Amino acid sequence: MDFTLTRGEEAVVRHLAALDRAGAPPTDDDLADVLGEEVRPLLQSLLEKGWLVVDDQRTLTLSTIARAAVSARTDAEGPRP
Repeated sequence: MDFTLTRGEEAVVRHLAALDRAGAPPTDDDLADVLGEEVRPLLQSLLEKGWLVVDDQRTLTLSTIARAAVSARTDAEGPRP
């Protein structure tokens, strides 16, 4: 897993983490509708880096390691807006 994220990738990860906590994991189309088409290359990069998992319905969730990394970052840095 590649832990080096761009600012855009990190913003997408935080957005997905919030949706995951709310019990509403999105598809790539859902995210493109909300965040714009420019999110698609970021999603592809996050998939390649091991941050995302896609199920049969194309629902995106953070990988187990990504969830742990997000949790550790939040614990170390405090809550983020």
